[in-house]
Amino acid sequence: MRSSRLALLAVAGLAAGAAAAFLLLPGAAGPAAGSATTTAPTTTTVAPWIGRHETRIGPTVLVPLSLETEGDRLLFTYDLFPITPLAEASPEARGSAAGAVPASFTLTYPGGVVSYRVLGPTQRAARFEVPAGVSPDQVQAINIDSYWLPVPGGYAIELSPSSGAWVPAAPGVRARILQVLEQAANYLVVVELEADAILTEHLAIAGEGRDWQSSSYSQIGGQRWTLDFRGETLPDPVRLTVRGLAWIEVPGGGPVDLDGMAR
Repeated sequence: MRSSRLALLAVAGLAAGAAAAFLLLPGAAGPAAGSATTTAPTTTTVAPWIGRHETRIGPTVLVPLSLETEGDRLLFTYDLFPITPLAEASPEARGSAAGAVPASFTLTYPGGVVSYRVLGPTQRAARFEVPAGVSPDQVQAINIDSYWLPVPGGYAIELSPSSGAWVPAAPGVRARILQVLEQAANYLVVVELEADAILTEHLAIAGEGRDWQSSSYSQIGGQRWTLDFRGETLPDPVRLTVRGLAWIEVPGGGPVDLDGMAR
């Protein structure tokens, strides 16, 4: 699907280039005074990036695949592609390069509306809890209510072990040192992340300098990183680096075209 779009766009581009070159080259002398010339109107069709049954969300297109019954739920599956597909990439690579991903949906059926919250940016399915007897062919609409946009993180921050104060770590993300565990040969520094309507599962925190050996992530009790410091004395403040992606949720998206998928 994506390679055919590239081919069509290339043909349209060659045609446009040829037309521009013709206009720039000197042509033959015009018609004599008093003569009449009739030129037939011409139209040019440029192949669109977005297909008829696809939905654009930011720099991404959502391609609906299927809507089917899964127990007492309706399962909606879809693919995501960047708005300008990569010609040589595999379908898996093109999908992972999507710059926006759905965060929430609503599904409308006769007599009701049900919502679904997407678990994370790698998910490609929505499961709607519907009353018994509601089948896929009865679904009237599926709407994308919000979506996530990635914000790159590459920030140097300083956190104080003594104060435990919150410090901005990335757009919409805060960090603080929650706890320091002094052991025989090292210190374990527990750093906590906090965010509002932002996913931080693709962010990583590490210490700056050779005395920092490793870091590990855990969601037990919150979003926390445990950093291993092997120096003689733990500095105050400590200098850390935040890298990766934070996903910011924004409202909008629009309706999904139900005519373009199996159900």
